[in-house]
Amino acid sequence: MLLRYGWLVPLVTLAVGAGVLAVTYAFASIPLPSDVKLASAAEVYDRNGNLIGIYSGEERRFLIDTNKLPDFIGAAVIAAEDRDFYDHNGISPRGIVRAAWENITGGGISQGGSTITQQYIKNAVLRDPERTITRKIKEAVLAVKLERRYSKKEILGFYLNTIYLGRGAYGIEAAARVYFDKHAPDLTLGEMAYLAGIISAPESYQPKGNQEGARAQRDRVLEAMLEAGSIGQSQADKAMRSKVKAIKDVDGETKTQEAAYFMEWLRKDVLEPEYGSELYTSGFKVYTTLDLGLQSEAEEAVDNQLSAEDKVQAALVSMTPRGEIRALVGGRNFNNVKAARGFNFVSDNGRQPGSAHKPFTLLSAIEQGISPSSRFSGASPAYIEDPICANPDGTPWEVDNYGGSSYGTLDLDQATTNSVNAVYAQLIAEIGPEGVADLLEDFGFSPPEGEKEIPPRCALALGGSDVDSTPLELARAYAGFTARGVLPKVSPVRYIESSEGDCVKSYLPTDQKCGVRAKQGGTTVVEENSADVLNQVLTHVVEGGTATAAAIGRPVAGKTGTTQNNVDAWFAGSVPQLTTVVWMGYPAEQKGQLVPEMRYCSDPELCRPVQGIEVTGGSFPAEIWADFMIDATAELEILSFPTPVSMPSTIINQAPTVPSAEPTEEPSEEPSEEPAESVEPPPVSEAPVTPSAPPPSTVPSVAPSPSAAGGEGENAASAARRAPRRRDGP
Repeated sequence: MLLRYGWLVPLVTLAVGAGVLAVTYAFASIPLPSDVKLASAAEVYDRNGNLIGIYSGEERRFLIDTNKLPDFIGAAVIAAEDRDFYDHNGISPRGIVRAAWENITGGGISQGGSTITQQYIKNAVLRDPERTITRKIKEAVLAVKLERRYSKKEILGFYLNTIYLGRGAYGIEAAARVYFDKHAPDLTLGEMAYLAGIISAPESYQPKGNQEGARAQRDRVLEAMLEAGSIGQSQADKAMRSKVKAIKDVDGETKTQEAAYFMEWLRKDVLEPEYGSELYTSGFKVYTTLDLGLQSEAEEAVDNQLSAEDKVQAALVSMTPRGEIRALVGGRNFNNVKAARGFNFVSDNGRQPGSAHKPFTLLSAIEQGISPSSRFSGASPAYIEDPICANPDGTPWEVDNYGGSSYGTLDLDQATTNSVNAVYAQLIAEIGPEGVADLLEDFGFSPPEGEKEIPPRCALALGGSDVDSTPLELARAYAGFTARGVLPKVSPVRYIESSEGDCVKSYLPTDQKCGVRAKQGGTTVVEENSADVLNQVLTHVVEGGTATAAAIGRPVAGKTGTTQNNVDAWFAGSVPQLTTVVWMGYPAEQKGQLVPEMRYCSDPELCRPVQGIEVTGGSFPAEIWADFMIDATAELEILSFPTPVSMPSTIINQAPTVPSAEPTEEPSEEPSEEPAESVEPPPVSEAPVTPSAPPPSTVPSVAPSPSAAGGEGENAASAARRAPRRRDGP
């Protein structure tokens, strides 16, 4: 029976849909601007339902007679939002296709497919943020109805009086006042082109924080107006010459805000790219993964360790193995909105990671079946003769250990625990840098600017070449270690509801509060057992290596990083339920030409130790990490990392490269991440102990003299030959 009459189902569905649209068309009331209720600000909540803040300034709207506005004001809006405005009946298929093409070729969302008429319907009538086919059909039907009732000029006037333009301004008159301290009829061509250009995402193109983006949006509109014949070439040229000069946004620049860096990052990088101006007008309720209690603990941990007088910066980000953000400190002005809208040290522009990147070389070796029991010489300096690591002039790659320390034969476990550069240089020569470069990309790190891929260079083993990292990127990767090889999708949002409490979108596959289940966000990068082997090694770094300051009375897997000349210092560490990364360093000064170093030297402008010490990853970063994690894990069960099911079977036994019974050089002025007291490296002359080991490698018969120690990375002389970049180390 069902098969016989199955054809009726789509017919009935179509009939019902047509009936709904007919009723919508017949009975829906389309309000005029004077009757439009101002939209609500978005409310942002933490994971426990506590209000963090809102996305909106004070709401302002001033209705004006748009017939008295200069023609270029309407022309600018049409050029920016709906170039076929005078040619369609409320909907524009050609506009939808063109907008899609420009967004694809432009690499971002610069145009929407909705007409001006549809946008007015969406904002003034439907007030429905859900992006469903039903809503779009209603929007289109009512747009046609509006076009039949009012003239194009009237509809454009409705739109100009209601459109949201940022800074809490609804309508062109309010925008003219809050941006340029004038009335709308007095706007210049350049000013109006700017306002028209930011309609889709007004908060992203504020002149104070993004002058380049503001000018680009303005100029895009001017070029469209020129193409449409609305203005002449001389007018366009004149309007493009100057900067966008807006008055100070008092509401936006003097506010304090809990978790200001998190709120700004969430707005700018996550929500606004997806929702545009709807974020400020649709009354969203955004439920995040942030924990305000842990956020407070993170800020307090930074304050506890760093005095107010220090100009040094610090960042901290903490996330679960599923990528759910629990705390985010992007700078030391924790609650300052203006500072948060400047530079976020968690997410903006990477710094060199030093030896915090060594685990990726070790993991690549483990994936190739190489055991952490493999042994190499820890003598410093080490000369790597393999052509794959050679300098551009063909000479061997020279690598120093941090502080000039020299060791005997070490296995990879000991070398990781003590962050021994010489061993890692030999390891990457053994396994090849291609696999390490691929693994870094798989774990979410981006190639350097101008490159399509991460260059496969041996310096990747030391974190000193080509892959600058943000704390957010590093935390995600280490969370992937903790998740046993599954790289998570960074997830700051649980779900979003409309102002009426209806589901807009669910972001987490485990969260059922918003109806529809989200797709799984993780990607398997390496096998579980490989990640388990790595985590086992990384626990030794905290138990007795360079990060003993991060010991908190439960199993911790982590790695320190200190870059050349102590420019950057890191600690990345995890318990099985939570990963946290801490970074410290000075901001760039003198237009980016000077980055102060956290060490002593003869130049006080260049070298600025912190509270009397030279900062390494095992000092302040590990201490901040421990201060935070003691509180963050207080109510978590004490768990151990999973024991590997099996260990890699290939054991490499390299003979020592430089005969010596004692360390060749003790660090004099420079600090080092001290080796574990419980680890006594064998003397350099100790012979390999594994019978099946391959023949020992050879090096020049004349032992090289020790050179000045670099950071936990390449030494200074060899790095200068390889590339004019600052390198980082362990």
